[in-house]
Amino acid sequence: MQSAKALSHPCVAHRGWSGGAPENTMAAFRLALTEPSVRWIELDVHLSKDEVPVVIHDSTLNRTTNGKGKVRDMTAEQLSRLDAGSWFHPTYAGEPVPMLEQVLAFARGRCRLNIELKEGALDGGLLVRRVAGLIRAYRMDDEIVLTSFDRRLIERAKESAPNLRTGLITDKKPKGLVQRLQSMQASFLSIDHKQISASLLRETEAAGIRVMAWTVNHPADLARLASMPEPFQICTNYPDRWLAAVKEGICR
Repeated sequence: MQSAKALSHPCVAHRGWSGGAPENTMAAFRLALTEPSVRWIELDVHLSKDEVPVVIHDSTLNRTTNGKGKVRDMTAEQLSRLDAGSWFHPTYAGEPVPMLEQVLAFARGRCRLNIELKEGALDGGLLVRRVAGLIRAYRMDDEIVLTSFDRRLIERAKESAPNLRTGLITDKKPKGLVQRLQSMQASFLSIDHKQISASLLRETEAAGIRVMAWTVNHPADLARLASMPEPFQICTNYPDRWLAAVKEGICR
């Protein structure tokens, strides 16, 4: 049975268990689900040249694959043949760039997904429609939240799929933030962990908005956040560190 602390601060595996496997790969997602306390996985989605949602953080291939150039200039089949694992460790050589559909099939009924929409305004509407269509096909509306830094994408998501939960990502805490979320019909806030405070959590809770703090990797930051009584999600590259912080909080 999970502790009250764990339940009030659900663990979100950032790009999968990206501290132990190459980010945004099936290897990282499989590793994340070896920890029973992981309740959510966060991942990033772009469109391929042939309009297939693919799971990768950057708009370019250079950092996390053996390819070069822009994601949108390659087809899904071409992307699937790239090596997205060797950069992390030779053990993961040949790990491919996954399609979003693969991740949905893997996670359905096992773990909830926070899908960050990464496209810019030019292709954003198409990305939203393709992602929403897959979610509908897998009947996962209740298992997913769509998030983005781009307010326009969130508004388009709400137009395309009114039943889907949506959220804004921000690294700041501007005045009127909750009102901005309400005007977008967003019920989720993904915010830099440095901006988390008791007053913000009280305000969001009163407005029915769930909060996720990102990306919390240092043990001291994890311990501080895990000790807060207010409920919110903690997003980390290291679910094992999250678990240690929660256990430490229980023993105090």
